[in-house]
Amino acid sequence: MSAPAKIAKLEKTLIEKPADPNPLLPLLAATRHADPAVAHKAAWAAYRVFGAQLAAGRVGGITGEKGPAAEAKDAKGWIRDRLLDFIGILGGMLCDSEAALRMSALQLLFGLLPPVSAAARVPLHIPYFRMIVRALLVPQPSQRGSVKGKIDASTQENDARELAADVVEKVVEEYWAAYDDLRLFFFREVASLVAADEVEVDAVMAQLAPLTNLPKAQADINAFFVPGLETAPEDSEKKSKKAKTGKGKKGKKELDALPEWMETYDSASSDDEEVGGKRKRASALGTAAAVHSLAAHTNAYTSAWEGVLSRPLSEAWTRRVLASLHGERGVLSHWAPARRVRLADWLGGTVDGGGAHALLAMNGLFVLMTLYNLDYPRFYERLYALLDGEVLHARYRARFFRLLDTFLRSPMLGAALVAAFIKRLARLALSAPPAGAILVIPFVYNLFKRHPGTMPMLHRLPDDMESDPYDENEPVPGKSKAIDSSVWELAALKSHYLASVGTMAKIFSEQFTKPEFNLEDFLDHGYGTLFETETKRRIKNAPALSVQLELGQPADIAPLFPSAGQEGERDGVSELWAF
Repeated sequence: MSAPAKIAKLEKTLIEKPADPNPLLPLLAATRHADPAVAHKAAWAAYRVFGAQLAAGRVGGITGEKGPAAEAKDAKGWIRDRLLDFIGILGGMLCDSEAALRMSALQLLFGLLPPVSAAARVPLHIPYFRMIVRALLVPQPSQRGSVKGKIDASTQENDARELAADVVEKVVEEYWAAYDDLRLFFFREVASLVAADEVEVDAVMAQLAPLTNLPKAQADINAFFVPGLETAPEDSEKKSKKAKTGKGKKGKKELDALPEWMETYDSASSDDEEVGGKRKRASALGTAAAVHSLAAHTNAYTSAWEGVLSRPLSEAWTRRVLASLHGERGVLSHWAPARRVRLADWLGGTVDGGGAHALLAMNGLFVLMTLYNLDYPRFYERLYALLDGEVLHARYRARFFRLLDTFLRSPMLGAALVAAFIKRLARLALSAPPAGAILVIPFVYNLFKRHPGTMPMLHRLPDDMESDPYDENEPVPGKSKAIDSSVWELAALKSHYLASVGTMAKIFSEQFTKPEFNLEDFLDHGYGTLFETETKRRIKNAPALSVQLELGQPADIAPLFPSAGQEGERDGVSELWAF
C-alpha cells in the first residue's frame, strides 16, 4: 500500500473509531517523512483528526474537564501529548526547505487556534497562541527526514534557523495586519518575550516594524480571526469581577498544573490609561474586553516597542525605525500619548553614536520637544556637535540641511546661538567640495535674513580685529564667541576656483533686499550637476591661451602632447593622450 493510501486509512480509522487513538503514532511519523508530498498529506490529515478530537472533548488539559474514570483521563492526557508533538512538527515545518510545507504549516498552526479555544471554552487560548508566536520568533529545525532525533540538513531552509522571508511576509500580511485580535495578543507576547530576553530582536523587528495599520478609532476594530471575539462584552467590569471568583481560580489551578507553556497569560507591562474619566488598567481587562478596547491596543503596541528599543538594534533596523517614526502612520503616532516622551532615552543614545542616525534621532527629539513638551536643554549643543568636517562630504548632506533648516527656523533662537552655527558652517565651507560650498551660501544667507541680530558678523571687517575670537573647540555654541567674530570665510569663497561658487558668494557684498533662497534648488547639487552647468555656460570672452591649439600650428611651436614619432621626453599624461 502506498504512503498516501496508508495516511488516508489512518485518518479514516481515527475519525470513525475515536476510542482507539493509537493510529496517531504512525500518522505523526508520516508527518516527518522525508518525501515532502507524504509529509504534506499527513500534516493535513493530522489536522483534521485533532480537530475532531478537540470538538469531541477527547483532549486532556485543554477543556479542563475530568473523565469519570482514570482510563479516560489518561487517554485524554496521551492525546494532548500527541497534539503537542504535532504542534512541534508544524513549528519545525516553518523552516522547511519546501515552500509548500512552510505555507501549509503556518496555515495549520493558526487553523488550530479556534478549535483549541472552543475546546477550552475561552475566547482565545493564550497558551496555545504563545506557542505559535514562539514558533515564529524562535524557529526550530524541520523534523522532516529526521531519524532518531537527528536532523536532516537537506530539509532545512536556513542553517541559522531564521524564518524564511516568505513565511514572515505571509504571517504579517495575512494574520498580524489583517486581524485585530491576533495583532493585539502578538504585541503582548512580544513585550513578554523581549523582556525575558528569549528572542532575537531582528526576528521581532521583521514582524513588528511593518505593522502600521493599528486602529485609531473604535470603529476600526472590526476584523477578528476567532469567531468568539466578534461580539464585545456587555459589561467589561462585570466580566472582570467574575474572573476573580472561585470558578476562575479553579480554571487557573488546572492550567498551572500543565507544562510551562500552558501557564495563564498575564502581561507585566505598565499600561495605565485614562478611560471614561477613571484610571483603569488595560491589561487587566478580559480577553474579549481587551480586543474591543482601543486603549488596550495602543498600550500593547507601546509596550512591544519599548521592549524592542531597550535592546541593541542593528544599523539597518535603527535606520528604518528612525525613518518611520513620524507621520500619520508612523510608529510614534500609535504610541500611548503619555508614554511617547520615553522614546527620548533611545533617541539620545542614538545621537551620541553620531553619523546619519544621529541626525534622524535629532529630528525625533525635535518632534518630542515641539509636540510633546519634552525638556531637552542640550538639543542645540548636540546639533552643533554634528557639524564636523564630514557633514558636507556625506551622502546624507541634503537630508541633513533639510532638518537643520527646520531646527534653526524659529525666530525665538538667540543671536549668539545662531551666530555659532553660521560661523561653523562658513568655516566648513572652506574645505568642502563645490556642491557643499554652494549649499552653505544660501543656507547662511537665509539665517542672516531670519535673525537680524547676527548681521554685525557680516559688517565686521577682519582688519578691525587683532585675531578671530571664535573658539571652534568650544562645545557650547553660545559660548564660542562667534557673535563677536566676522565671516571672513564667506569673503574667501569669492575667490573659489569654481565660478558658480564665487558668484554665489558675492551676494553677501550686496544689500540684503532679496528674499530667502529656496533651499531645495541647491540640495541636489553634486559633481555631475556642477560639471553639466559649467559645460553649458556661455563664455562671453574667450580665455587667453598660452599654447596655440588650432590645427595647422607652426612647426616651431612644440605641441602640447607630442606624438609617438616626435623626439623628446614623454610623461605619463602625454601617454594618456596619445591615440
